[in-house]
Amino acid sequence: MQSFVMLIFILFIGGCTSTKLTVPEYIPIYVETKPSKLLQIPYPILLLHGLGQKASVWDKHAIKFYEQDLGLKHAGILKPSKKGIFLDQKSTTTLDFFTVQFSKPTDSVEGWTKELEQCIAFVREKTGAEKVILIGYSMGGLTGRHYLTKHVNNHHVQRLITIGSPHQGSAFAKVYNWKTAVNSSLQDGKESFLKPIVEQASELIRKAENDVPFDSPAVRDLRRPQDGGWFIEKSGNREHPLDVEYISVIGDVDIMKEISVLNKSGAKELFRRIMGLLGMGVESLFEGGDGVVSASSQTINELPWFRSQPGRQRISQTIKLSSVHEEHLKNSSEIQKLSLEDQPEFKGAEFFRNADSDALLLILEYTDYLPKDGCSVNIEFKQSGKSTMEKISPKDIALVSTSSGLVKRCAIEIPKTIDITSAFETSILIKNTFGRQCTAMKSWRGF
Repeated sequence: MQSFVMLIFILFIGGCTSTKLTVPEYIPIYVETKPSKLLQIPYPILLLHGLGQKASVWDKHAIKFYEQDLGLKHAGILKPSKKGIFLDQKSTTTLDFFTVQFSKPTDSVEGWTKELEQCIAFVREKTGAEKVILIGYSMGGLTGRHYLTKHVNNHHVQRLITIGSPHQGSAFAKVYNWKTAVNSSLQDGKESFLKPIVEQASELIRKAENDVPFDSPAVRDLRRPQDGGWFIEKSGNREHPLDVEYISVIGDVDIMKEISVLNKSGAKELFRRIMGLLGMGVESLFEGGDGVVSASSQTINELPWFRSQPGRQRISQTIKLSSVHEEHLKNSSEIQKLSLEDQPEFKGAEFFRNADSDALLLILEYTDYLPKDGCSVNIEFKQSGKSTMEKISPKDIALVSTSSGLVKRCAIEIPKTIDITSAFETSILIKNTFGRQCTAMKSWRGF
């Protein structure tokens, strides 16, 4: 009798075990990947200053916006030199964005480009990121674009944003010709009766120079082609990579409005247009600009290489600001928003087995330029006319390294209201704080 009871008990236990729903063994086990400890965003940002400036030009507006509004961390100031890169570190734990300080603030674009090569390699090695975002102010933007033309197939840049950059030169850079001509006359000394006049001209130029010598390599490179600017002419015709997102932030002052209220901005822009007459002709009086650079010169898709084929212009965006050149960074919240504003991109979703709980998991991957709490993930599970909504918490989203670069990943356990032995559908909605979103679907066939 006791043996019979034991047999019934064993059969009962066996029957219960056989009815337990388990995820089939052919479903792969999910193995977690350690999240990045150094980044909150997939692409670290490099901020490049302009002619005669230092990295501190970004301090008051850009850095404040990134840190206070977006919660990003300033890694520090990159200081390239012939000896290598020195990082004046601000954050030791998170390296979201860097400011670059070129060793010579009036060096040539080529000189800055070589240092930018060092900076990008350093940041990629330090963070483990595959690509970076470049934001260049004035000559810094021109340097970023020149870097791309030198590394068409191995640039490691996701996005280039240029702010008031003289891609086709600046009329003001013609002062290089004037100063070199005056210096040549002083050194020549053949017509001594003109010497007092030439010396006076030299003194006037010296007083106008401030921190940027008019005969510096930088001013030489910023000359328009019609003013002898061979560098600008070559740069605008070189091949550019087509897998980079180009954004031109241009200043275009309403000159009549500014002059009507006796604003200094209007006077500055009028002077720039008059300067443009020296080589461009009367039409330059009617071309807008920011007081230093014309609107067309600031616009990447106006470059000869982009204009040669209309299809190339589609990869470039143009954003207008109604401010003069020196004031652009005061619009920092708009400019810095551009660096991270974009539609999230769905990368894929697959089903896995949780080895610990024997549960079915949905593993979702996507890319977004914002920190993980700047994006919401909502999933709707549909089965037999019923639906269950799940909202993914930011703490369950991780930035992980994959063969295609850094992506956001989250693991969702299928709700208990869903019968995993039968087919069901999932609708995925990913939306960031800028209101940009993407959707996707994933099906389960059951077993």
